[in-house]
Amino acid sequence: MDAFFYFVAVPAVLLTGLSKGGFGGGIAMLGTPLLALAISPIQAAAIMLPVLILMDIIGLASYRGLYDRQILADFLPAAVIGIFAGWLTAAMVSDDWI
Repeated sequence: MDAFFYFVAVPAVLLTGLSKGGFGGGIAMLGTPLLALAISPIQAAAIMLPVLILMDIIGLASYRGLYDRQILADFLPAAVIGIFAGWLTAAMVSDDWI
């Protein structure tokens, strides 16, 4: 890894962490594209995914039991369809398209 990778990776992870922590609004979605400037988009997503999963686990633990079952029931079918569609199309999409 060269210096440019770290020059891009550190702000990408920091922006994502601050945004997911409640500061900065929607800046978290810029983390992976920013990291993709230095490495391939697939590698950028693979690097950011564990960070995002860990942040989500901490968020879920913080708000355990504080959810509305009706909202969850409304959104869950669409989420499952989206995850399944992404899984089906992931093998068909080339790195150039990403």
